[in-house]
Amino acid sequence: MFVVDLFSSEKVESFDVGNKASNLIKLKQNGINVPGGIVLKSNAYNSFIKKNHLSDLISDFELKIKDESLINKESKIIRDAIEKGTIPEEILDQLNSYSFLFDTHPVAIRSSGNLEDLMQASFAGQYDTFLNVIGLGEVLFHIKKCYASLWNERAILYRKNNNISYRNINLAIIIQKMVNAKSSGVLFTCNPLNSDKYEIIVESNFGLGESIVSGIVTPDEYVLHRGKENKIKIQTKRIGNKLFTVRPKRDIGVECLHSPEDIIEASSLSNKELYQLANLGIKIEDILKNYPQDIEWAIDYENIIHILQSRPITTFNISPDAKQVLWSRGYSDDYWNDNTTPLFFELLGTQLTKVVNMELNSIMGYKEIDAQLLKLFKGHVYFNLNVLKKKVEYEIPPFMRNQDVLNYFPNGFGQYGKSTIKNLPFHLKNYIFAQIRIKFYDPNGAMSRTAEVYEKWTQNVFIPFCKEFDAKLAAVKKNPDKLIFYKLSKELNEVMVSHFRLVRYGIPIHNIGMNLLTQYLLNRFLGTKLTQKLFPILISGLKHKLTETNDHIHQLAFLINRSDHLKDIFLKNDINQLFDILKRDQSQDAKLFLIKFKNFLDEYGDRGFTREPYYPRWHEEPRLIFAIIKSLLTGNFTINKNIKEEQAKTREKVERYVETKIRNQSLGFLKWLLLSTILKNSRKYIIFRENQRFNLDSWISRIRMLYLELGQIFKDEGILDEKNNIFFLFLEEIKELISDKNRNLELKKKIKKRINNFKKYEDSLPPKFLIGSKEFDDVRQYNKDSEIYKGIPASYGIITGPVHIITNIAQISTIQSGEILIVPRTDPGWTPVFSKIGGLITETGGILSHGAVVSREYGIPAVTNVTKATKLFQDNQMVYLNGYNGIIKTIKKK
Repeated sequence: MFVVDLFSSEKVESFDVGNKASNLIKLKQNGINVPGGIVLKSNAYNSFIKKNHLSDLISDFELKIKDESLINKESKIIRDAIEKGTIPEEILDQLNSYSFLFDTHPVAIRSSGNLEDLMQASFAGQYDTFLNVIGLGEVLFHIKKCYASLWNERAILYRKNNNISYRNINLAIIIQKMVNAKSSGVLFTCNPLNSDKYEIIVESNFGLGESIVSGIVTPDEYVLHRGKENKIKIQTKRIGNKLFTVRPKRDIGVECLHSPEDIIEASSLSNKELYQLANLGIKIEDILKNYPQDIEWAIDYENIIHILQSRPITTFNISPDAKQVLWSRGYSDDYWNDNTTPLFFELLGTQLTKVVNMELNSIMGYKEIDAQLLKLFKGHVYFNLNVLKKKVEYEIPPFMRNQDVLNYFPNGFGQYGKSTIKNLPFHLKNYIFAQIRIKFYDPNGAMSRTAEVYEKWTQNVFIPFCKEFDAKLAAVKKNPDKLIFYKLSKELNEVMVSHFRLVRYGIPIHNIGMNLLTQYLLNRFLGTKLTQKLFPILISGLKHKLTETNDHIHQLAFLINRSDHLKDIFLKNDINQLFDILKRDQSQDAKLFLIKFKNFLDEYGDRGFTREPYYPRWHEEPRLIFAIIKSLLTGNFTINKNIKEEQAKTREKVERYVETKIRNQSLGFLKWLLLSTILKNSRKYIIFRENQRFNLDSWISRIRMLYLELGQIFKDEGILDEKNNIFFLFLEEIKELISDKNRNLELKKKIKKRINNFKKYEDSLPPKFLIGSKEFDDVRQYNKDSEIYKGIPASYGIITGPVHIITNIAQISTIQSGEILIVPRTDPGWTPVFSKIGGLITETGGILSHGAVVSREYGIPAVTNVTKATKLFQDNQMVYLNGYNGIIKTIKKK
């Protein structure tokens, strides 16, 4: 027998029908409503392989997959052979007897393997599922497609990584009636993120569940508490951004449709349905040996619940009471978004951990906050969400926890979910107590003092130190000495302690706090829509080191643009040869430009396109600035003085408008007095943030110069292959090398591995969250076929234009005037070209990110936090960008 009915009353073996089908049959036998259908047993697959003489092809393949680069090519040969194969007559005869099922009702066809849906490994999503299939001919065609999916690349790699041989795979196929679903989704009988056995999680959308499984929507999420005797209580609800629903096509397959306006923000489940689902989940868990279950379900238009499949939650292997650290790249996206080497991770990370985290927590009287703040993973920095969660609880009242703050945390519920963070308690008494402790133990942390004290430190301590340090370094370079270089590195770190003792207040407390409070007050006084429109304007037009740097670059470009001779040199020559050509040129224009350029490098040459000291600074490679200037010269270039004047006028006009609106309200004078004071501090600490970054760049530049000298010594000694390999060592390893220890070949192997890891993620972002060894992102709301996208509105304005995608700074000279720039992230060094672009879209960051700040200065619309934007759009694709509400729409060519 090759076929078993899903409604069979006989005991079936999972070896024959697979674990998925075995579970469904068991559930049906115990009274659970399961859609009717059949299972094509695993012996049918074996018969198919034998009939079509594919055994030798598969055996040969297993020998070849040791080379992963051949997997895609070789596996396609197997897939093609399977899809061209013939289903044996004896199987056809049995399937024919069920033609009434296929011809009268659309069916879903999915795999059911003997190794799928085990407690150890789920195989979820590894094989293909086919929906809304009608007619025997189509069923036969899709059976072969399902067999072929056993040999897709992701399934092969999954088996390879889990040491599962193809000889151990038996594949059955479920052919099951489709449910005409009003709503559908998944239910977890425990929280899969933190393994809390008292939380039931339900995710739901209207239509078919494919919209959730494929990640094209943020579904509705419900958390239900499972109390004593399994008494259910609805704990929290979060209505997702359900822009799309998946529905069956009229013929075969399914389609993704824009959701009607009336259901986008509506709950896809009633309270009654939630209770029914939760109780059903508990019953299923009991039937399937009390192991926590991941259940797919659908509710039809007669409000009947159908169970489509149930499998164990494979991540349920942690004690609910065990402390699990969730790491987030979200905070880094705003404040440390660069690809990062091990050395710089330690140099900057130690300052942040000890001075900004541990020392500050002690001053403020915070307890039970983790000491470990940071983690380096795939070349990027992740922050400990245990720490950020406590900071939110201690310092930010719930009414100020807006999208910018919640963006650091994953969607949904559980220990770190956005909804949980939004509703954390806030203890005003403790907050006031912490502020009093600052006043006594660290008075420079007061908002009225931090910025002013920092400016004095810059002028009286840091700038003189840098001059003295440069002289010392120049002297040591004449007679290189490892121990003296090491001593200088300690001096360099020690001077920055004062920097971080002020920055720890200026950015996470004053900068973030004042901006959140400004937005909150504007929301209260003027409403959300008006706030979204006006807040970015009110904090624009500010003068700080970033705008100052960009202004000087624009002046250099203006100087060239005025001279036909210089402009001709820049536009006709490669940026790598420009500096030498200009030095040889005897014209007065060239000589004047070089004088101005030298002055620029003396003042701003410590800057670069990233914090990371592995990469060169502007004073080392003039071509980096020439690339920006060349980009500015192409197209309609005008100096941005008029733009900045208009920006300042717009801000003043909007501020007068806001003042008038508020003063005309009840208690308007007091409201405006409060708001204007908070707004003043918001602006002050935006300026503070950009100015401290200028000093940080000066520190980073000197780190680079010093460690490259040390790296050269190690290269000369044969320890390193290249002097910049030193950035891939940790400090302890460098200390051992200085003391003539750890000089072995293993070190070079370590460095090579670290470099490969660093390069792999140089122009891309790893997943946003990490817990244990599990990486994950928020559910993606969009795909390449989407027409509407939503991010964080970061700079006001509306524009329709072509997009230009760049993933690294080397591509910056290709940007054309008026284009909408799409980048993974931004750094101050990228921003001079903002004067010529029409708009900005970034994959990361929020309203206080560098890209957002500079977009407001140039008056261009910007939308941040559009995940995978560089992959979702294509160069020259026309889009509509709305910086007021964060909406991006693709424009189809007529």
